[in-house]
Amino acid sequence: MLPNPITERLARAWPALPISAITPTVGGFSHHSALVTIGARRCVLKAAEHPPRRAALRHEARVLTLLQGTGLPAPALVGLLDDSDWTIMVMPMLPGASGVTIYAQPAPVQRAAVGALARLLASVHQSPLRPPGDTLLLANRTSQVRAQLAHHPLGTQLHAALTASLDHPAWHAGSTSMVHGDAGLHNLLWHPPAPALVDWEWAGWGNPHLDLAWVWWTLRWRQAPGALWQAFEQQYHQIVPHPRTPAGALRALALGQIAGILTRVAGQPEAYAEWVRRAAWTLEWDA
Repeated sequence: MLPNPITERLARAWPALPISAITPTVGGFSHHSALVTIGARRCVLKAAEHPPRRAALRHEARVLTLLQGTGLPAPALVGLLDDSDWTIMVMPMLPGASGVTIYAQPAPVQRAAVGALARLLASVHQSPLRPPGDTLLLANRTSQVRAQLAHHPLGTQLHAALTASLDHPAWHAGSTSMVHGDAGLHNLLWHPPAPALVDWEWAGWGNPHLDLAWVWWTLRWRQAPGALWQAFEQQYHQIVPHPRTPAGALRALALGQIAGILTRVAGQPEAYAEWVRRAAWTLEWDA
């Protein structure tokens, strides 16, 4: 069940419509997430009361607003409820299954899903949509992460590796393509006629290779067969003909992404410890 403050705010926002059939969703570990029927419309909501998570939801709502009418594979925004205590984002429920379920599917389904993911990301990266301001440029976010990292209680080796990853040329490529920011099967809504990408909280404009690197990292983290990454790359580069991302750049972009995650979860001890573990695990890979 959702906390009472959330349901009370929904009722005030839609006073003429019943709020019913509240059920949990897959994911939503750092915020409240649920399916809810507002009137006759089935919706997805995310809600947060802690400032960093509230900022992330506002960011995602801004991105979804920018995406409306572009034809890109993202949910619409039904409403953003934002007051002194809570931020609640409401979207229509789209058809499909969470992409995390793909890992348990037969190989042909997995290949079809990563192919769909590749095509969706290609459409995002080739979008003519331009950033509305500097706040959505990943280069600025990278500079902030690097500065914040100095205050984190990381071991010397890990801190040096994460800092070096953020200094890699891949993070300073000067690209201004739209980037999803948290790309992978975990954020694919799998519905073969019309798959979609969800969770745009980290979206911005920068180097599209970041999305490729995060797909690469998440597949490896999930111990998926190497053939899935190869299938993804092949499908993506049939649409976007730029050179394939070198292994060193993939590694640097993935580690830099983890550095950014560490700065976001600094106030959540369990999540922070888990991402430190994942960073150390990544450092053990061959470049």
